[in-house]
Amino acid sequence: MMSLMLRLLSVSMIAALSLSAATEKDIVRFVKKGLSSNPNLKVLEVKVLEKQPVYKLPDWDAFIVQFKLTVKEGNREKNVTDTDILFAKDRFVAPDLLDVKTNRSIKNRIVRSLDSSFYDDAHFLLGHKNAKHKLVVFSDPLCPFCREVVPKLFETVKKHPDLFALYYYHLPIQSLHPASVPLAKAIIYLKEHGNKEAIEKIYKTEFNYEEKDEKKVLDELNKKLGIRLSVAQINQPQIVAELHSDMQKARELMIKGTPTLFVDGKYDITRSMYKKYLPKSEQKKSKK
Repeated sequence: MMSLMLRLLSVSMIAALSLSAATEKDIVRFVKKGLSSNPNLKVLEVKVLEKQPVYKLPDWDAFIVQFKLTVKEGNREKNVTDTDILFAKDRFVAPDLLDVKTNRSIKNRIVRSLDSSFYDDAHFLLGHKNAKHKLVVFSDPLCPFCREVVPKLFETVKKHPDLFALYYYHLPIQSLHPASVPLAKAIIYLKEHGNKEAIEKIYKTEFNYEEKDEKKVLDELNKKLGIRLSVAQINQPQIVAELHSDMQKARELMIKGTPTLFVDGKYDITRSMYKKYLPKSEQKKSKK
């Protein structure tokens, strides 16, 4: 689905900039001009939140742009704030880039960077807080890819606590794995009560991911892990609030799926960049 900004921008504006290489000021001017050409719009603010290189496309830059508008719909007006991505190379701008081999959008690879506020006590899971490198993962405990990647993160951080600190955020994909929502809340409860071992076991235990009844999910969890959790325990206000907060942060970061890994604040599309900080002997083993 085309984003709001691209629907509002004149098609003729998605073309070229009269300059040799786009800067943040050029992108802001470009977007303002395109939006202002629509008589039903009043541009309140346009700003570039972040400029990033594009993975494996060294000549392209991705500009994450936030814009605030007043949109006129008949006799009514409403204020809109949205975020979108534009790609720039030399003097050209594109709303998206498509890989002809996979037919996939490059825009889906763009995720905002983190600031230090994500390294808080509520989300700290393993390693030492003063470790040299900070790892942040957004995960769904029933996502097949998460179940491959996250246990390896656990093992690596536990082995090298002075090298890595791991911060864990929840992003259960309810549409694909309904049972992941109560499991995410269970993980929050278990972490609050110091049972990190159970969290690791959840990633190595098979569950009925299609189950929507929270009590049945917990019955299965309790039986397989030998613990006792109730629906009331995992639905305490602070637990529900933390889950909602994590999911909101994922939306703000423009995260599209799980697992999403950040290494020292930067999105790691490969989910393996942290390995370059391992001792050389272990780097060789990880490549085999």
